[in-house]
Amino acid sequence: MDSIKTLRILGKRGRITVPEEIRDEMGLERGDIVSFEILDDDSAVIRRERLCDNCVTESNQTDMMKLLVKAMQFAHPGESVQDAFEFLTDLTPPQRFDCVARIIADWAEKLHEK
Repeated sequence: MDSIKTLRILGKRGRITVPEEIRDEMGLERGDIVSFEILDDDSAVIRRERLCDNCVTESNQTDMMKLLVKAMQFAHPGESVQDAFEFLTDLTPPQRFDCVARIIADWAEKLHEK
């Protein structure tokens, strides 16, 4: 892989946008979880992370669904509880995990807007 270097200005709240060419090269998408590791005084590494594989068990799926429905309602007001629950129950565990990441991203964006 060729080295990609680009400059960005740190915003007043300490935010930056990961440049599109880096997101594309790393395969980053909205809702992905990333970590930052400090290497030395001038350098840090950004990594795409996966928190778990198939970490949802049958016993806790219903509780998780209820929590997700609440998060979805906060992130997307006006959604029907029944529609949201049916949507989530139709997903496979990996699809649910992806959906959770996107719901959390929407929720975080909404909190920062306030």
